[in-house]
Amino acid sequence: MQMRERHWKENLEMQMPQTSVLNLSPYFWPEEIGSAPYCRELAQHFSDKGYSVSTLAFRPHYPSIEPFKDWAEGARDHEALGEIRIERVPVNPRGSGGFKDRIRNDLRFLGRALSHAVRGTHRDVNVIIAYVPSVLTLFGAKALKMRSGAAVIAIVHDIESGLASSLNITSSSTVLKVMRLIERFGLNFADNIVVLTDGMKQELRDLGCRKPIEVLPIWSQVAQESPIAPSGTSRVMYSGNFGKKQNLDQLLPLLTHLSANNPNVEIVLRGSGSERARIEQEVARRGIGNTRFLELAPSDEFMTSLQSANIHLVPQALNVANYALPSKLFSIMSAGRPFVCVAEPNSPLDVLTKESGAGICVYPGDETRLCQEVSELLSDPARQQRMGQAGRSFVQQNMNRDTIFDSYEAIIRRLSRAA
Repeated sequence: MQMRERHWKENLEMQMPQTSVLNLSPYFWPEEIGSAPYCRELAQHFSDKGYSVSTLAFRPHYPSIEPFKDWAEGARDHEALGEIRIERVPVNPRGSGGFKDRIRNDLRFLGRALSHAVRGTHRDVNVIIAYVPSVLTLFGAKALKMRSGAAVIAIVHDIESGLASSLNITSSSTVLKVMRLIERFGLNFADNIVVLTDGMKQELRDLGCRKPIEVLPIWSQVAQESPIAPSGTSRVMYSGNFGKKQNLDQLLPLLTHLSANNPNVEIVLRGSGSERARIEQEVARRGIGNTRFLELAPSDEFMTSLQSANIHLVPQALNVANYALPSKLFSIMSAGRPFVCVAEPNSPLDVLTKESGAGICVYPGDETRLCQEVSELLSDPARQQRMGQAGRSFVQQNMNRDTIFDSYEAIIRRLSRAA
């Protein structure tokens, strides 16, 4: 009897149709910072688990279009990453036209999704995963759902209206009201919403989102351990996007202090973005020495690059704490290196710093303390090692990739059954 039941279950599983997942992921492979690596890893997980996975994405361009010239003219608008099918949407480079160009890009992405809905291209899809930014992906997901009946999951990495207000991207109260209205409608199109922090969840509730919201943190995997050398040249590093969200101006007093008082310390600033040229000019104007500007390390050298530093700097602009979370922080912790962040009291960064013991949080405007904390930490390699190990342990205990992927898969199974 048990053998017959087992055979019956096996046959039933073989007859069940393959679950089809469509990612509306504006930022995707081969981009290596921001949300793109996480979108790619989650898609790869579902593909490896036997799901049929396809992705609609922009041509790669973030934070700069320069490394992605092979995609720029459309020669790779239809390609595959393993078993993941990818379709690309043309895009204007970041920084070339500011806020208006971002809107044009997002509308172009929405237009492509709507055209697929009209043509019924993805009518057999079971689950649509829409990544925010941009919130307009949710309107495309709604149209595709009307043709397919698919469940829609919104994964929110940034809350755009909050960032626009905090960073003065637009000063128009009317524009901000319209943005919040669009976000409220779009988010309520989803069947389930995933955010990164409790603060983001509360912001969405305040916006008027009434759909189920789950908090799942960014995941990470610890790198092979690389002890910090107790002697030799020390290095302080910033690695990531040079944008308004980071406000790298907050680091200039520290860099000036290190140049004047710790001339043997190497300062390495890696990345690109709309603010890089201006920051380079400001560093030169201030006569800050021992500073190198480099491009981001390739993905296969990324962890080695992080582990080449003694201390990492993680600045965050004022009033953006509940609207975005710097994912680079978890890579730093995985690399076993301490960080010094600039963030507001009780912000997610401040809370994470205290809970993990992996870094130091300095509040905005306290330039004296920032210089003091970094200088003291530079002089104490043993403390650097302890904090780096605390970060690795925190990631292992709280950001296990397999556990978080299982949570995402549970959401997909639940929603696809309901759909």
